[in-house]
Amino acid sequence: MLRRVLMRRAYNAGRWDAARTHASHLLSRPSEQTLARSVIVRSYWNEGRFQELVDCTKEWHDELSHSYREQAIDRLKVTGGAKKLTMMKEEKLQRLRDDQPQPKVPINWSAEHMDANFSQEGSRVWFRYPEGYVFWDMPSDYDLQSTHPALLCLTAEVLLSPWISSSKSPLPKGRTLGERASLSFSAGTDSTAAAAVMGDSTLLGYHRRSFDSMLDHRNAERLINHLNSTGEREVLSISSNHELIRTNHGKPVGFSTDFACASHLLLLADHFDLGAIGFGMPIDNTYLWKGRKFRKFEETQYYTYWTKRFAQAGLDLLFPVSSISEAGALMVVKASPWLEHLNSCMRGDGVKGCGRCWKCFHKNGPLGRKMDPHSKEIQILLNKMPLRTAQHALWAIQKLKLEHLVPHLSDELKSPLDWWEEAYRPGLDLIQQPWRDIVQERTEKWLPYMQEEKMLQCVNLFPQYPV
Repeated sequence: MLRRVLMRRAYNAGRWDAARTHASHLLSRPSEQTLARSVIVRSYWNEGRFQELVDCTKEWHDELSHSYREQAIDRLKVTGGAKKLTMMKEEKLQRLRDDQPQPKVPINWSAEHMDANFSQEGSRVWFRYPEGYVFWDMPSDYDLQSTHPALLCLTAEVLLSPWISSSKSPLPKGRTLGERASLSFSAGTDSTAAAAVMGDSTLLGYHRRSFDSMLDHRNAERLINHLNSTGEREVLSISSNHELIRTNHGKPVGFSTDFACASHLLLLADHFDLGAIGFGMPIDNTYLWKGRKFRKFEETQYYTYWTKRFAQAGLDLLFPVSSISEAGALMVVKASPWLEHLNSCMRGDGVKGCGRCWKCFHKNGPLGRKMDPHSKEIQILLNKMPLRTAQHALWAIQKLKLEHLVPHLSDELKSPLDWWEEAYRPGLDLIQQPWRDIVQERTEKWLPYMQEEKMLQCVNLFPQYPV
């Protein structure tokens, strides 16, 4: 009995190795074998260790093991178990990397001292990583030498930790908590809802790609310009090319980790006396795993590890909308004075969205904005299983009265999903003081609490597909 409890506890906390160790001791017990196999198989899947999954299930013929085994074999048919970029895309990314500027004074890469990989030339801060350099264009009065080394090391970690284990080394001590809160701001719906519930003095930090791509900044700039011109919020836009780091590892342009989007705020933490950095991660990304299965977010290894790392750098890691779903975020921005300046579509023209993408479907559509549910992208994603952003997408389908387009989802759409627009009270407990009071006050101003919290706690959509 104790072994089973320890196994479940380790699994729910994301400690996969420990969970498998406990499960292996239960395999010889007929009454525990099914559960033990499930834990072993799912933990390997969650880590992306597809070959180990295939190897361990060779003699297991139960339905779950067989299903995961077949999917793991499919993943292994492409390099590393992930989608492989085409040769043309690889060559395009190589040309893009080759076109990037270089510092006038080169520095050597240090795997041992992460803070030694930063340098400054004028207002541009450079970061040396094994394959090259990336940069941030900072305020003219920014001084790298005045930045605590713990902040530099944490910046290196959020940029390199998937590939460089030494970036996870202990952080230098001594930085104390600052006085001001900040938010990694994308100018999208969830991020804007986070800005709305945080204090007025919160610094909003926008990451702007320094190179041309399909991402269009005009919709974001419209809201940013409004906030800055009216003085309702201070928004700082920082140009950088650090999204190119992961392209050296067979991945498309994007953030190395979930927190790389705030690398500019980490570097600016001493400059602005920051004591907290917030992220607009709603229930869909906190309490729901992949948007479709409930988990106790505060018990996950992800939460405990990163809150500790930020704290060691003198920062509170904030999740100001962890009690709010994507639907709730829509309700917040709808009630705010910023709605007419906001549009989450990244293919828009600076005024409206494209009306054909997935964001337009589940974010603009419920706001009453024009959207074509028959567009190619929307139709593909509505019919792809498991459904992307599942819980929220189901709510959007109901809200837009489009059930007739998805007969295959009739079982999931039987019950009303109005509760998805309400706030989950336990989510506020994740927010540290002194930041929590204002977030709680403003959340309660715009949203009622869920009366039946079990509606969220029982979410487990499409369980036949691995999470």
